[in-house]
Amino acid sequence: MSDTRVWKTCVGAIVNLIEEAAFKFTGEGVRMRAMDPSHVALVDFDLPAKAFDEYEVSKPVVLGIVLVELNKIMSRAKSEDSLILEFEEEKNRLSLVFKGRSSRRFNLPLVDIKESELPEPKLQFGATVRVLGEIIQDGLRDAEVVGDTVRFEANESGFFMYSEGDGRSVELKLEKGSEALAKLEVRQPSRAMFNVKYLSDMLKAADMKDFITINLGTDLPIKLDFPIAGGEGRLSFILAPRIESE
Repeated sequence: MSDTRVWKTCVGAIVNLIEEAAFKFTGEGVRMRAMDPSHVALVDFDLPAKAFDEYEVSKPVVLGIVLVELNKIMSRAKSEDSLILEFEEEKNRLSLVFKGRSSRRFNLPLVDIKESELPEPKLQFGATVRVLGEIIQDGLRDAEVVGDTVRFEANESGFFMYSEGDGRSVELKLEKGSEALAKLEVRQPSRAMFNVKYLSDMLKAADMKDFITINLGTDLPIKLDFPIAGGEGRLSFILAPRIESE
């Protein structure tokens, strides 16, 4: 790939939730779906072959990768570098080459991950919104100032974020028609509360100028969809709600 940011950004966000994952490389592209150890969050990574400048997979292969180690390597990528991924089967390792003004090769040993394929959860969301990433990031930073949870709400008038704790509170409003709210589709008014830290970790995958698709239901998990590789690929997160006490 001519742009290392796809892997650098995605791995940098996923590593906050899961320590290791099984990436499946097929002729169609790369897929990975995994849950965090507490079973609160699910990660779904899909990067099709067309997102690569060159892509050659002779047979499907599953590579078990320690994400902490991969993240350390990706942190060494420079903005002008291109990235080459090579599976060295005889040595059971993944080779990563950064090509820029110099060529640098890192070798990462693979691990055996015994994990059954996770089905995609079937959820009936009440609302779908597309919000500018910068707005959600600001809202979460605001929420962190007053508490450890944040409530998302969508209704016919707009999209809202609330947080409160120890007498303090903060509110973010995006009214219908706002340029930062590209889509507001409300089948039924929806609201749910979530852990701020989990959401902040997920938002590390967002470009501030990209629009994030949020699927929301009342006291249901939230689904966040991030466009990656110029919209060719997708990174999704599903996060369980914190049920509000009466």
